[in-house]
Amino acid sequence: MTCPRIAVFGAGSRVMRDERVGIAVLEALALRPLPPNLTLRETGTDGYGLVNDLEDADLAIIVDCADMGMAPGTVRVFGPDEVESTVHDRRLSMHSVNLLGVVQLAQTLGHKATIRIVGIQPQVVDMGEELSEVVAAAVPQAVALVEREIAAAVNHQTE
Repeated sequence: MTCPRIAVFGAGSRVMRDERVGIAVLEALALRPLPPNLTLRETGTDGYGLVNDLEDADLAIIVDCADMGMAPGTVRVFGPDEVESTVHDRRLSMHSVNLLGVVQLAQTLGHKATIRIVGIQPQVVDMGEELSEVVAAAVPQAVALVEREIAAAVNHQTE
């Protein structure tokens, strides 16, 4: 049995403090042993570029900061069907990427990837390159949750 094609996407902006947490998690994962057929990709803020990348994955894990109304540094894993977008303007715009809208577009186009989102509650979304202390401290937990999702997919495929 072959390993599932897994893609981990680190979303965010390198110059917007806690917005870069998805990229920080991706950088930490790059230092760890990973299974075959796994791709790490920094998406930056190009959410619509993600649509094409989902076509080549059985499992897509998207890591991003997410305003979940929780304490800064809180990390949660969820599927797109478990949350509702707070973005009310549904028009396509390159300046305000709605992650759930991107996922829905990919599904409408027939992409079959299972999508899991690792969201980290930001504390500071402002110009700067350093994560806030509380969000930086959450990176190892986010890495562990991504690894758990990867292991579950690999173990499920080999059963």
